[in-house]
Amino acid sequence: MKRIVFFLPAIVFTVAVLFLNLLLKTASPLWYAWVLLLWACGILLVKGKFWGSVFGLAPAIHILCMSTQYTGQVIDLELPLGLVTAVYVLGCGFWVWKKVR
Repeated sequence: MKRIVFFLPAIVFTVAVLFLNLLLKTASPLWYAWVLLLWACGILLVKGKFWGSVFGLAPAIHILCMSTQYTGQVIDLELPLGLVTAVYVLGCGFWVWKKVR
């Protein structure tokens, strides 16, 4: 398995955060925390630490919690985004666990 696969959520979220910062002209420390956690997850998974997926699971759980609040959005993206991120990160962690074991 190519090692870049472990960094896909971090890359996608980094691009999204940079785009939103340019578009909205605002910076949220929470967005940067998500990106840092996803990069830490990727680095730990590359090093063979399956428990590194917990760092990637934290932003996914927060996104899922955000999906429970009604904000009046036209398109509700939090629930699918959180589920996809959680399943992907847990799948990568399981892959590393099986590979190391």
